Amino acid sequence: MVKNNINQHDFFINSEVSYQSDNIITAIDIGSDKIICFIAKIDKILDKEKPRIVGFGHSQSKGIRNGAITNITELEKSIRRAVDQAENLAGFEVKNVSVNISGNYIGTERLFGELSVDSGIINHDHIVEVIDDAKKKFNSKNKKILHVIPSHFIVDNIKNISNPSGMSANKLAVKLLFIYGKPNHINNLETIINNCFLKVISFTAKPYVSALSILTNEEKESGVVCIDIGSGSTSISIFIDGSIVFAKSINIGAWYISSDISKVLSTPFDQAEAIKTFYGSALRGPNDGEEIFSTPLMGSDSDERLSLSKSRLISIIQPRFYEILMHAKKYIEQSGYNDIAKRNTVITGGGSELIGSVEFSERTLESRVHIGKPRNINGLNEQISGPVFSSCAGMLIHSILSKKKEINAQSKQQNFAYKLIQKIMGSGF
Repeated sequence: MVKNNINQHDFFINSEVSYQSDNIITAIDIGSDKIICFIAKIDKILDKEKPRIVGFGHSQSKGIRNGAITNITELEKSIRRAVDQAENLAGFEVKNVSVNISGNYIGTERLFGELSVDSGIINHDHIVEVIDDAKKKFNSKNKKILHVIPSHFIVDNIKNISNPSGMSANKLAVKLLFIYGKPNHINNLETIINNCFLKVISFTAKPYVSALSILTNEEKESGVVCIDIGSGSTSISIFIDGSIVFAKSINIGAWYISSDISKVLSTPFDQAEAIKTFYGSALRGPNDGEEIFSTPLMGSDSDERLSLSKSRLISIIQPRFYEILMHAKKYIEQSGYNDIAKRNTVITGGGSELIGSVEFSERTLESRVHIGKPRNINGLNEQISGPVFSSCAGMLIHSILSKKKEINAQSKQQNFAYKLIQKIMGSGF
């Protein structure tokens, strides 16, 4: 059984009472290919809570590319379509939503706090104080904090302490991971959501929430890398000892594969997407040269079509998929946790559904790789259980964690976790 520790908590969670009812949560994942909306009710079984999806919707993304907003009006329409579908299935309207951030609009910073333990025994006040010491070093200019998570505590140079309270020590230290977004981008998204007559109660970072929905507690404890290959961006997160220690999101994803196919074959982009889905692969097979199909030519008024082999299609796909993985590998190596990646890497997102993605990833990343799909969520049917829905599913899980913190705040239970949250959030929490 995996033990619980305070490292697993996100200590920056909106404290506003914000749920339209006690058991309804709504998530909107704004991707470059799809806008996905999940509406869920919270099922309570004994002392555990789990989301159950009662409404879902998705629409083609317009007005956004590689995470960047290009047309406010078109993006608003896309969001409205996805939310309307989800509300129609759920049978009721929603007001409060969580929204995901990805791409180059996400940044991270790891900060170190340290103090001397004069009494010789670490107590709760010492832990609050050392976290506050790290927090003071965060430069919030042009940054909006999304998550603050302790990577681990250090007691007299002994690392990876989950809860140092009560230990004898001379020094106590902590490493905090700050995940933040760019304020202008967040403000623009919030304006668009408000125009849909919805209220944003929290913004989340895709590298973090994608992992929440697909990784097991055992994986997070022993060490794991999660790579979410989306359409316009690829997100990377690394977990060890139950806590996220690294997060990164980069503006390259599976959209570029379709774009390459469209350009090389001079075929419309939607046709390139279809070709990639039905015939694409990351690996070559012995009979690929014999499998022939055709696609219409761009701008042609006639029925003129281009015939090509599966082998040629793969020759277009492989270089870009390799580039995506090599970008991820570069940042993993820079993080200092490359040994974890070699032991266990999970890929998810729409890009992971490409045939041969696991084997190709294993060769490129030099790691054991498997595909991650949403888990620990009720109501997932065949339509919404694939890797492309990992991020939106993870937002539901994060919302439940947020709701628990709200309840703790309302009851003013001055326990250890609440003191830490209050110290980070401020006295107004």
